[in-house]
Amino acid sequence: MTAAPGPIDPTRTLELSSSGGTRLHAEVYLPAAPRCVALIVHGYAEHCGRYREVAHVLHAAGCAVLAFDLRGHGRSTGKRGHVGSFREYRDDLEAARTAAVALAPDRPLLVVGHSNGSLITLAALTDAVPLACKAAVLSSPFLALRLAVPAPKIWLAKAASTIYPAFSQKNDLRPEDLTSDPAKQAERVADTLCHDVASARWFTEARAAQARVLAHAARITVPTLWLIGGDDPIADPAVSERFARTVAGADVRRLDGYKHEVWNERERAVPLAALGEFARAITA
Repeated sequence: MTAAPGPIDPTRTLELSSSGGTRLHAEVYLPAAPRCVALIVHGYAEHCGRYREVAHVLHAAGCAVLAFDLRGHGRSTGKRGHVGSFREYRDDLEAARTAAVALAPDRPLLVVGHSNGSLITLAALTDAVPLACKAAVLSSPFLALRLAVPAPKIWLAKAASTIYPAFSQKNDLRPEDLTSDPAKQAERVADTLCHDVASARWFTEARAAQARVLAHAARITVPTLWLIGGDDPIADPAVSERFARTVAGADVRRLDGYKHEVWNERERAVPLAALGEFARAITA
């Protein structure tokens, strides 16, 4: 692929059921004869509709694709930016995995995560009962925070997580920290399905999930492709790269000059091409 292909529209949408009565919005992209299945897990404070170009690449590689909104995101139900337990994300992931596999039974499953979605995927891969999949792609994994957060804000989040878990603060994400592409920055600002808050419990649960993942690299046994933004000001690229290089058989690519959203950078054709090649390889 020499240029980014642009987005495609989903074949159809679905509504999935998850724990606690949560309803999850999902988008499906179906090729004529699927060779594999791909499940897209979006990042924090955004939604699956921002991954239609990623879906295009996977669709072109022969994958039946399912992208979905995690609870508290996009068109799914739940308080914005809040989760009672990180385990609830695993529930959402399993609900989506079940629906994805049903699109093309007996085909290998590729999970594609970004940022918080990569953390959710890694948490599932390193769990005592690991996520059932053939391979995984992790873009800008949220394994450590590089973004400077004022100490009083961190202290408040830790205290509120126990007393008032749903207490929310602004998440301090700036469009210019996500991508250097002005057009993509403008898209993000105009996107009303994105939000700008993080709850106290989400913050403490994410930090605990990071610690668990970082302690269990040896549990990751499936092939992985790591696409790490070298100039990411949000998720610490040094921590991600150091961890990734301890994972057996990992294909680790540090993308110098790329900010947090590698799929939305000016030179996004490079990671998109790597994604397409990886997707084709798992069915070879």
